[in-house]
Amino acid sequence: MSRRVVAAALATAAALALGPPRAEAIPIFAHRYGLSCQACHTEVPHLTAFGETFLANGYRLPGVPPKPVFPVAVKVELAYASGGEAAEGGGPLPKAIVDEVEILTGGSLGKRESYFAEVYAVDGGEPGRARDVWAAWRATPDGARTPVTLRGGQFTLPLPIDPETFRETTDHYAIWDQTAGDNPFSFFEPKLGGQLAAGDPDRAIAGSFSLLQGHEAGSGLPAHGIDTMLTLQRGFGDLTLSAYRYDGSRALHGLGFRNTQAFDYGDRFWRTGFGATWQRARTRVDAVYQSGNDSAADVYGDALRSSGGFVQVRRELGPRAFAVARWDATQDAAFSRSLIGGVGYRFSRNTRLTLFDTAKRGEDGRLGHTLSSSFLFAL
Repeated sequence: MSRRVVAAALATAAALALGPPRAEAIPIFAHRYGLSCQACHTEVPHLTAFGETFLANGYRLPGVPPKPVFPVAVKVELAYASGGEAAEGGGPLPKAIVDEVEILTGGSLGKRESYFAEVYAVDGGEPGRARDVWAAWRATPDGARTPVTLRGGQFTLPLPIDPETFRETTDHYAIWDQTAGDNPFSFFEPKLGGQLAAGDPDRAIAGSFSLLQGHEAGSGLPAHGIDTMLTLQRGFGDLTLSAYRYDGSRALHGLGFRNTQAFDYGDRFWRTGFGATWQRARTRVDAVYQSGNDSAADVYGDALRSSGGFVQVRRELGPRAFAVARWDATQDAAFSRSLIGGVGYRFSRNTRLTLFDTAKRGEDGRLGHTLSSSFLFAL
C-alpha cells in the first residue's frame, strides 16, 4: 500500500473522529415537513425527483402545512488532499482542513413566495462569503401547466448541473472554472441579477432568461454593463436535453498593443453549452459540451476561442453507497485533461464520506495522482 493511500486513510479516520458518530439532526426542510433527508436526497446533496419537485415548488408541499422549526441549517465538510499548495523548494504537501462551513436558510414566505440563502463561513479553509441570497415569486398557481417564476438577488447560474452546492466530487467541473485570457468570468461564480423561468420540461420546452450584473467579485475590475443568459430544457422520459447561452462584456483595464498602437481594450464574449442527462434506476450519466469566444482576451487584443466538456457517470451501489467517475477536458490557451473517480458512503441520514483519485498530466507530461477525501454532515 502506497504512503499516499495510508495518509488518506489516516486523514479520513481523523475526520470521522472529529465528526459525530451519528448525526441524528436533520436539516431545516425535513424538519418542517416531518421527512427524512432521503425524501429529497439519495446521498446529501444529490437530489431525488421528489427533491427537484420540492425545490421547483418554492420549498412547499401543496396542501401540507409546515411545522415551526428553527430556520437555519449548517453543513460542514472536512477535507484531505494528498497534494496541497507547493512547498518551498519541493513538491506539493498533503493538506487536511475544515474545507467548508455553510449556513443555509430558506423556505416559503406565502403561497407563492420563497427565499433561500447559502453563506460560506469557511470556504476552502479560508473565510468565505455569501453564495446564494435570493427571493422568488411564482406567478402561476399550484399545478399550472406552464409555471412561471421570477427570481431576484444573487444566485448560482442555471447550468445543467449545479457547479457547487450539489456537486458530489471534491474536484470542480473544469469547464465551469474555465476563464479566458484576462477575462475573469467563469460559470462557477454566482451572479447578481434577475431571472424569469417558465415551463415544465417534462411537458414541453422549459427555459429561463437572466439579466445579470457584469462583474466578478474579487477580480479588481469594475462592473461593466448587463450580461444575459438563456437556458432551454426538455425531458423525454429517462433523457433530458438542455442548452445555454451566456453573453457579456468586460472592461479589461490597462493598455494593449495592436499593430504597435496602444489602446484601452475591452472584451465582448459568449459561451454556448449543450447538455444531456440520462437516468434509469440506479445509474445516471451527465454529458456537457461548451464552446466560447472572446473578442479581445489579452493585452494584444487577440481573439480567443475556448471549448471543453465532461462526461460523468454516477452509480448507486446500494441504499448507502455510490460511485462516480468523470472525464474533464478544456481547451483555450492551454490544453487540459483529467480523470476523476471515487466512491461515497452515507453513514447516517445526513452524513457522507467520499474518497476520490484525480489523474492529470502536468506541464512536463507526467501523469500525476491526487488523492482526496471529505466528510460532510448537515445539521
